[in-house]
Amino acid sequence: MSDGSADVSRRAFLRAGAGATAVSAATGTAAAQEEGGGGNMQPVWPSYVSDATNGSYEDLRGQSEVTVTVGPGGNFSFGPTKIWIDSGTTVTFEWASDFHNVLPESQPEGAEWQGSEGTSTYDEGHTFESTFDTGGLYAYYCQPHEGQGMKGAIAVGDGVETEQVGGAGGGGGPTLPDSAKSIGVGATFAMAATLGLGYFFIKYGGDYGDLDEA
Repeated sequence: MSDGSADVSRRAFLRAGAGATAVSAATGTAAAQEEGGGGNMQPVWPSYVSDATNGSYEDLRGQSEVTVTVGPGGNFSFGPTKIWIDSGTTVTFEWASDFHNVLPESQPEGAEWQGSEGTSTYDEGHTFESTFDTGGLYAYYCQPHEGQGMKGAIAVGDGVETEQVGGAGGGGGPTLPDSAKSIGVGATFAMAATLGLGYFFIKYGGDYGDLDEA
């Protein structure tokens, strides 16, 4: 067989391998999407906080103590604005600017969270702690700046209602299920194997007579 024919056969082999790799990768991507890999599960937040300033969210489950900043950077917001924690977690509210307070707007039945003491306001450097034992959703606000969107929410425990939300806005980003990850690994392996075989045949050649005749 001539060198020209060998080159054609090699190119045909590489084209076929590349096509198989593309199909494998596409299959992995589609499976990930079907499994919900393009989204992130979050609590269904109270509509009260839909216009909250900032709107940041963090899933802080697994931590026994977390911090929420009150008025970060002098802004009328809480940081993070929305958090998801385990039951029994202690939340420290830490003032980063002046003339703010933390008052409950709503909370689960049976909960007795009082927020900061009364309607008094506090300045930068003030802190107070609350331990959230009762599962459910809590919404709160800063009384002087409620109209500016200084609102926040806390989801406690795994019993809260959840929904799948797009990747944007999620504290940990999109999460792929294990099955989608496995398919992705398989697709990567197939691609590596195809490229390796292609390199081998290009470098060392081979007898492609039967393929050319077909």
